[in-house]
Amino acid sequence: MSALATPRPQRVVIIDDTADLRDLLRIALTRGGFDVVGEAGDGSSGIEVVRHHRPDVVLLDLAMPVMDGIEALPSIRRLCPAAKIVVLSGFGAQQMSARAVAAGADGYVQKGAPLTTILDYVRGVTSTPGERKPLRSLAVVPVADPVADPPATPARPVEPAAEPPAQAPAAQTAGAETAERDAARASTREALDLAPYGVLELADEPLFRIVHANPVAVRLLGIDRTGTPLAVAAPDLAALVSFHRLDTDASFETELEGGRVKATLRRTGWSVLVYLDSTGEDVGRLRRAIATTAHEVRGPVAVLCGIAETLAWDGDTMAYDQTRRLMDSVARQARILDRITADLLTAAQIQRGTLRIDHQVVDLRPVILGVVEGRGDVEVVIDDPRPVRADPLRLEQMLTNLLSNAHKYGAAPFRVHVRPEGAHVAIDVVDHGPGVPSEFREHLFREFARAHGAVATGTGLGLYVVRTLARAQNGDVVHTPGPDGGSVFSITLLAT
Repeated sequence: MSALATPRPQRVVIIDDTADLRDLLRIALTRGGFDVVGEAGDGSSGIEVVRHHRPDVVLLDLAMPVMDGIEALPSIRRLCPAAKIVVLSGFGAQQMSARAVAAGADGYVQKGAPLTTILDYVRGVTSTPGERKPLRSLAVVPVADPVADPPATPARPVEPAAEPPAQAPAAQTAGAETAERDAARASTREALDLAPYGVLELADEPLFRIVHANPVAVRLLGIDRTGTPLAVAAPDLAALVSFHRLDTDASFETELEGGRVKATLRRTGWSVLVYLDSTGEDVGRLRRAIATTAHEVRGPVAVLCGIAETLAWDGDTMAYDQTRRLMDSVARQARILDRITADLLTAAQIQRGTLRIDHQVVDLRPVILGVVEGRGDVEVVIDDPRPVRADPLRLEQMLTNLLSNAHKYGAAPFRVHVRPEGAHVAIDVVDHGPGVPSEFREHLFREFARAHGAVATGTGLGLYVVRTLARAQNGDVVHTPGPDGGSVFSITLLAT
């Protein structure tokens, strides 16, 4: 009498930089009869885990630090020629599936798909051993590559009323006329401050000193100092304004700190107005921002949906420790979503000119320890105990952004080092990753900036928000290459 041999469950390795998602996938695959034998958080470590375990199935994320999935795929395929490799990613299939197939993938599934759908898909891919199935994708919404619309000529902006002619020569009316004129100018400025385009008011003189700049113009110029000669803030724009100063309704294009704009000149009785329209570029940047922000939001949402699905399956019988881990995951992913929405809100406040800072005397130690809580790989060194003048909530936002940036693009060990710098206190956030490419360093703190070709994604707002908040608190933030590799981002704030 012979017994039938029990088939060996297929052995799986999960490679993804989100530990919470790895946990959910392990639960789902184990429940579905697979044997999860190894995990890794980046492509390089994943190759070593695959080398050690020689699995039957590999679930591989595309966007990871150190080494992304596309780079790791050929090595994994050479190590396990017969294994089924299923790519997991938040990217649209139309953008990445061809590259994944060329590198050796057997299947593609988006992270936003339900866990049951992912499980069924993996079963389908592994149901025909020795045969690579045509690449399929799940839960994919095709997303076209955003391209900025061509700049449109704006409607003629509202202009300040011309200086009213004097109706009476009597001296007693001069004061009233001056007050009326000043009130008209003030109300006009208030209206222009709400305009979606930039407005510069310049003194009608050779230096073209800046009399007033609305919030959009401040963002485009990268400077906000009344009385500054335009040549200091924007030399190219100043030269063009000087050249066209006598023209009627002159228009031209130029490059500013905040991007390329179409400038239009208008003259009043007392000044020169320059309207800066970057609508076409702003629309393109907005589309790119929506696409990348959607990708950033999709990851935490996928984890939260997966947790809800897992609890619906086994919540009544799940062990306490596992339930506790899932609840910790909910808190982590909710904090990530909160950080993303905080950056979006702050960026909107910056552009509208409504950013508010609550200056207080702040003890740095509790703020820093609160930010690094739960991050076991971050060392805190405080060599300067002086309090600083800052907004504690904004300071927490700045440190959170810099640490998240270090974890996304850098590598351990991580350190937060508080040190004296003259009348200021410097807070260094240090990582030991590959560092920032030299050609990208001058763009680091620009809005929606991301290094060309980087696989790790983000909203492109984090560092822009950090610098703006630092300067609004009478401080600054700078980047320097680490002495032993990696990056050092240093916030400086005035000590009290």
